Amino acid sequence: MLGFTTWVAGASIINAVAAGVLVLVMYSLMERHIGLGAFGAIGLGAAIIYAEATLGEQMLTVTVSEMKILVIAAAVGAAVGVTATVLTVKPSSEI
Repeated sequence: MLGFTTWVAGASIINAVAAGVLVLVMYSLMERHIGLGAFGAIGLGAAIIYAEATLGEQMLTVTVSEMKILVIAAAVGAAVGVTATVLTVKPSSEI
């Protein structure tokens, strides 16, 4: 069970960091062009989700209930990363 708990914690932390970086990238792109930032964030977010799902499938063999816990942990981590970054970093609004 310790191994699975480590994966749950890792999913939360990795997604918190990835979400924070994604917000910063989105801010940077939106300072250049609003559409570029919006669609760039969607593309990068989808790429992160795909990469995590692919790596997780190759590295883990989990039950459906364990998979649900991992998905919830990842979503909570992403929400924490986005919220923390948005609250601490203000984008330049000189458009």
